[in-house]
Amino acid sequence: MTRITIRSQGGQSAETATIEPGEALLIGRTGSDQLAERDAKITQTIGVASPNVSAQHLLIAHTAGALRMTDLGSRTGTWLQLSSQQPVTLAPVAALTVHLGPLPMLEEPGSAPRDAAWSSRESYVQAVTAAISAWLSERNVSTHIATLDKDAPVDSIHVGRFPITQDQDLVIVPTHTVEGDWLQAMAVVESYVTRQNAQFSAEEQLREDGLIIASAAMRRTVSAVVNAAVSGARTLLLIGPSGSGKEGLARCFHRHTRRAGAFVARNCAMFSKELARSELFGAERGAYTGSMRRIIGAVEAANEGTLFLDEIGELTPDVQSMLLRFLDRGEYERMGRYDRPCTADVRVISATNKDLRRAALQGDFRPDLWFRLSAQVIEVPPLRERFEDIVAYLHSRPYRAHASLFSALTPPAVELLRAHSWEGNFRELINFAERAIALPGRGPISAEACRQALDEGALQPVRYAATVLGPTEALDRAQDARSAGNASYELASAAFAEDYGVAAPRTWDEVKELIENYLKPVMFAQLSGCGEQVSASAIDLRRAADSLRADRGTASKQLERYLDRFASMRLDKR
Repeated sequence: MTRITIRSQGGQSAETATIEPGEALLIGRTGSDQLAERDAKITQTIGVASPNVSAQHLLIAHTAGALRMTDLGSRTGTWLQLSSQQPVTLAPVAALTVHLGPLPMLEEPGSAPRDAAWSSRESYVQAVTAAISAWLSERNVSTHIATLDKDAPVDSIHVGRFPITQDQDLVIVPTHTVEGDWLQAMAVVESYVTRQNAQFSAEEQLREDGLIIASAAMRRTVSAVVNAAVSGARTLLLIGPSGSGKEGLARCFHRHTRRAGAFVARNCAMFSKELARSELFGAERGAYTGSMRRIIGAVEAANEGTLFLDEIGELTPDVQSMLLRFLDRGEYERMGRYDRPCTADVRVISATNKDLRRAALQGDFRPDLWFRLSAQVIEVPPLRERFEDIVAYLHSRPYRAHASLFSALTPPAVELLRAHSWEGNFRELINFAERAIALPGRGPISAEACRQALDEGALQPVRYAATVLGPTEALDRAQDARSAGNASYELASAAFAEDYGVAAPRTWDEVKELIENYLKPVMFAQLSGCGEQVSASAIDLRRAADSLRADRGTASKQLERYLDRFASMRLDKR
């Protein structure tokens, strides 16, 4: 007699059976016995309710002093787990474990669904579902995906059920016998849904805080901040222009650390030279002239939480050294208490709109503090690189008889906004919207009216090309720009086609990929005069940035992309 244990991937429990010589056991999802076995009679059938098991999966026959096992053409195969020291033979044994399906793979699959793109709370679930469905389809996995209430039961045997909103689950039910890597695929989906939920939660909270997130660039920034928080980063440096949303991102980081302490924000530019130390590390009563009470410093207030230091480049040199010691050891001294150091467990986010690298090289900022703060650096893109965010904000502002302020803009006015530098970022955008709403009349907003509203708050006058140049020169400039644009697009399209193996973008995500990673680098290089250079050392980065009124971070990023992808193409043509 042999005792047999049957297991399957995704099965809730193991089935057991015993067979004697001359008997046969049929195993499958239906438990059908419509088979004949020449040397043994099918005496038992076992039905296993698992999507990994084929309708007729395995036949085990005890004949002629041996166990004969026949896989009946199952899609996932069968493997055996023998007792320790048991030779791999089909001789009768006292106990045998049979796994229906291949040995579970330990490695993760090398791909995952693409990040979903949604525009509202209502479209979030649909976007995530579409991304998962497309990924499973690419893997030739046929499924039905639906959303159910949290407590709703399902009739089908399913493996994938994942929280997608507060009151709904995403349920993935296979529509045929699944392949052996089903559990690995579901593990990837679970990780993916968790990541998308975190991104969605972060964006929703940031929107409630007044930050607009519609552009791919800003979504990548939010995702990087969330990942840094979840991974346990102790320091984070945000680099970006004033008004681009750095404090909102810092609060987002704090929320996703899920730490019990408070979020404490301080602007280093507001620290007086005399009181900077006490503001940051605290002071005992009487520690300095006029000190009448004990001061709780920002570090102590943020214990077990997050400390946000805005404009970190303005911190005085002596306090920079104290901050460095705290970051290295977690220790600090409160003014007036020097007998023993204090300790605090704090995550530190610093932010700046300055070039800290250059400041460190020039001796205006401690290089060792730069290296300590820059363990993770995230560049926050300026508003001029996020036109989708401008559009989304203007759509959120109602305007008289029109659906929104954006819908009231004429096409030339929209193009004027697209070409504007937005040096004040969201502060400038908010002020522009207020002035545009106050414009007289109820009709569409013309380009000239839009220009006047922009001009009132811009640092540099907003003008049309034809009003600055003569008509002939303006036309020549426009034709040159059009020619340069055509050449840039041809080069970018050729590289995109080579990388993706298609003649043109097929989806909106591929359109954005073509623009962000191919067209923008080429146009920046050509318009800044760096298109013929083949090495970073040959480029004056500051001059390239100034020529297009771009910040150094943008210039560095675009030219790095250009040199990485297109310099070799230039060499090949020479």
